Amino acid sequence: MSLRAVRHQYGALAGRYDQRWAGYVAASTALANARLPLQPGLRVLDVGCGTGILLGQLRERMPDARFLGVDATSRMLAQARQRLGRHVPLVEGSSEALPLSDRSVDAVVCTSALHYMTDAPRALCEMHRVLTPGGTLVLVDWCADFVTMRALDWVVRVVDRAHNRTYTARQVQTLAAGATFEHVDIARCKIDRFWGLFALTARVPV
Repeated sequence: MSLRAVRHQYGALAGRYDQRWAGYVAASTALANARLPLQPGLRVLDVGCGTGILLGQLRERMPDARFLGVDATSRMLAQARQRLGRHVPLVEGSSEALPLSDRSVDAVVCTSALHYMTDAPRALCEMHRVLTPGGTLVLVDWCADFVTMRALDWVVRVVDRAHNRTYTARQVQTLAAGATFEHVDIARCKIDRFWGLFALTARVPV
């Protein structure tokens, strides 16, 4: 039910998403940018790419890298195509069954999508599957270590059918380790008085 709810909710929001969440998106994508090293030729996948804001930022940083976006919502992808043109391939698909072959990208980035995933362990395993040996995962999302986010989690569980759950930093570390990622590093921060996030970096064993 959650994936259907995500598609319904964000299909309706697609046209005004960037304006409605501008401050939050700017802060959360900045965390991902800071943790993702880029170099020419690097193949980067954005899981839950939404309207393509992060992909646009990454492409500005390193035009010679290669980028790909996956999102479950066709209308969000339509907005992303308007932003990115033909420069970045965009594919409709689920994080729990990524439409990519094994070992096909060098880095995976995922921002503000984990709390919607009904099967987060499977999604992390999928991200591991598509990464090359030594590849990098960058994950940014809501963090239940903050009381404000625990309160938000309680509320949205009741009113938002798209929401699944908000994780603590330790729980996310456990998810990454369970998907056999190594060198898991995680930091917690507040981007304003309310929003508390984690930023995780991990690697696929060589």
